[in-house]
Amino acid sequence: RVGTESTYPPYEFRDDKNELKGFDIDMMEAIAKKIGKKIEWVDMDFDDLIPALVDKKIDLVAAGLSWTPERAKVVAFTENYEVSISAFVTAEGNSSLNGMGDVKGKTIAAQAGTTQEAYLNSLDGVTVKPFQKNDDCLKEVISGQADAAFMDAPVAKSFLGQEEFSGKIKIAFEEEIKGEGKAIAMNLGEDELLEAVNNALQELSDSGELFKLMTRWFE
Repeated sequence: RVGTESTYPPYEFRDDKNELKGFDIDMMEAIAKKIGKKIEWVDMDFDDLIPALVDKKIDLVAAGLSWTPERAKVVAFTENYEVSISAFVTAEGNSSLNGMGDVKGKTIAAQAGTTQEAYLNSLDGVTVKPFQKNDDCLKEVISGQADAAFMDAPVAKSFLGQEEFSGKIKIAFEEEIKGEGKAIAMNLGEDELLEAVNNALQELSDSGELFKLMTRWFE
């Protein structure tokens, strides 16, 4: 049972047939094949994923989830499979945000429970508006209720091409949240599972298959 949150393209989303698609979906299916498992996908709100994992309602989380010291106290993480680069997204005509020096005094929307929300909360003088979904963050930007939205860069780029947002938003600038990369989460003490998934990830990396998936979904 793998938990995810399906409004996070290109990592995970539902297509016009309501089927789960995306980088994390393909990556986890490839990992499952290597370790001889079949996946039952469980779709839920992002900030419910770790509690569901701890309560053993699911066995793994694959949801563009970033490793953080706080999360690592309650769940186990695989090796990182991607470095987190985030983007500040503004309305198309907004030229007031060009770097981190412009963020102070601004109102920024972010998905609740993400490293982006935590990062914004660590900054002085920033008003943070959390939402359950990134598209709601972007609607807040378009309506003028937030100066920007802060999210993973590949997610932001995916929204730029969607009909609902095309021509209305732009990426103002990108920022790396230092020391944090994306990883798969499972419960502490699941050492055998952790080793198996890490070995499968390494095989996918060594064979070039992981890079091919990144090229497919992120470029």
